[in-house]
Amino acid sequence: MLKKAVKFKIGFHETVVPEVFDGKICTWRIRDHKLKKGDIVDFENSQTGEIFGTGKIIKVVKTTVGTIDLQDKAHYKTYKTRQELIKAFKRHNPSYDITNQTPVFAYTYTFRPKN
Repeated sequence: MLKKAVKFKIGFHETVVPEVFDGKICTWRIRDHKLKKGDIVDFENSQTGEIFGTGKIIKVVKTTVGTIDLQDKAHYKTYKTRQELIKAFKRHNPSYDITNQTPVFAYTYTFRPKN
């Protein structure tokens, strides 16, 4: 008997959704979503609740804000300075105190748009 794969959901701000369609294959998260390599995920527009695609987690790395590669093209958006990155994290995570030592979970994924 085949076991059905458990699906998870990961939200993207509506301003980031077009980046996913355009090739973004990695997301950095302050909160640990407990995703593991091989997990199947639904991609959700956080503002509308719409599921816009599915994917598979292919890599998970725990790091810190201070060690993120600012020019990581897999993340799509690149940054000129660490402060610019911290500002972006604060915009999406206003209740967190973001510093160079803040833990970050980098989830790399495949993406398939919803039909």
